[in-house]
Amino acid sequence: MPCRAVIILAFICLLTAYPALAEETIVGTGNPEQDIANIQKAVDGGGTIVLQGDFDLGTDGRIKITKNVRIRGEKDSQGEPTTTLSGGYWSFYSPLPVKGAPPSGKGPLIAIHSIHFDGAKGTPLHFPHVGGLDVRGCTVSNVKPQQINVKWTGGETLSFQAGIVVGNRLDNRSKRLKRAALGTIKIVNNRFSMDTDNPDTVAGYGIMIDWTWAAQISITNNIINEAARNGIEVLDNVIGPKGEGSITIDKNRITTPEDGIPFPHKYGPNGIVAGWYFDTSGGANFSKNNRMTMSGNRIEVRGKASTGMLLYANDMVITCNDIIMGGGSQARGIVQTGSRGFFANNRVRGEGRYAIYCHSFESLRGETNTFAWTELNDFTPIKGQIFLGGNVNVIIGAAPLLVDKGMGNRVVDAKPCALPEIAPESGSWEPVEQ
Repeated sequence: MPCRAVIILAFICLLTAYPALAEETIVGTGNPEQDIANIQKAVDGGGTIVLQGDFDLGTDGRIKITKNVRIRGEKDSQGEPTTTLSGGYWSFYSPLPVKGAPPSGKGPLIAIHSIHFDGAKGTPLHFPHVGGLDVRGCTVSNVKPQQINVKWTGGETLSFQAGIVVGNRLDNRSKRLKRAALGTIKIVNNRFSMDTDNPDTVAGYGIMIDWTWAAQISITNNIINEAARNGIEVLDNVIGPKGEGSITIDKNRITTPEDGIPFPHKYGPNGIVAGWYFDTSGGANFSKNNRMTMSGNRIEVRGKASTGMLLYANDMVITCNDIIMGGGSQARGIVQTGSRGFFANNRVRGEGRYAIYCHSFESLRGETNTFAWTELNDFTPIKGQIFLGGNVNVIIGAAPLLVDKGMGNRVVDAKPCALPEIAPESGSWEPVEQ
């Protein structure tokens, strides 16, 4: 029998060896005790679960996910979710097998699609232990802050809320746990409305992905409004021992509130915060730093000290992003603390202290970056268009209003170019004999 036929036959046998898991449909009752029991029983069995109607998890209800599962709500003709999950405290939660200890194996594969989470406490989507995650087409609204034991200038505890949390940063705050959150992580086409009555005292996040391990992270086409701290935070995510891992943050739409909490520092509320902050040495370590690209994001920052993109790592690629600034006296468009970054065709509009601010921070040196063709025609600077505090950085394009505090920085006044037309072969040049 030909080799190809043997492979096909073996594959067919594999498919038929195990019966496909049946799709289970659950209809909401509006009774928290019944809804929690019905969903938990189905989730414990794994497989595909369809949720229909309105569910209520009460004040502290929680669905624990420990097996591979696909949970899907229903949606209307416009793609909006018609399935609603109200209440809950960490409504969908994948707990660590042993709290505070690295798990011995991979976490569950989890997909959650087309559900409206309304009125959860803390966050409706919390995944400290996961082997792969796909959250798409969901809406999150009215998240109620929870209190966590973090001291800050405002008190002994910190009010916290998030649209989604991946990694063990919230569940085990002392350190990253090896292999706790890994695999392919996709957060796509969701809407996070993070309004709060007290944005100056609530640490609010749209998407928080901190402390993952060898993960391929994709955050795409999400709408994030009014997060009082960071719209998207992706920090201290380590690559695997063979270089496994990547991070892409593309085509998201983020709008910050005017006020935000001054924790862990005064700069905020911010659009995207990414790289290494808890241990900045990781952002300068090629064997740890997860490769990161950001493209096509639109960020509107409104606070007095807001930042559109606050970056803490080497070797980032940042292209074609649009940042709109609301006139804050301390606000900055793009802050780069890492080195060897490539920035091209980004646009900063509105008014702020600087459009681009490049400076060292702890282990990060802010050196040898390239800033090419940044569009600043509609930007009004309070101090300058670009600030360079690091060394040997290159600005390509029309000379900006530059504040240069480093050494070896230079401006190359070159316009974007296109290659010349290729001459037809018949018209090749021939030397003329003298």
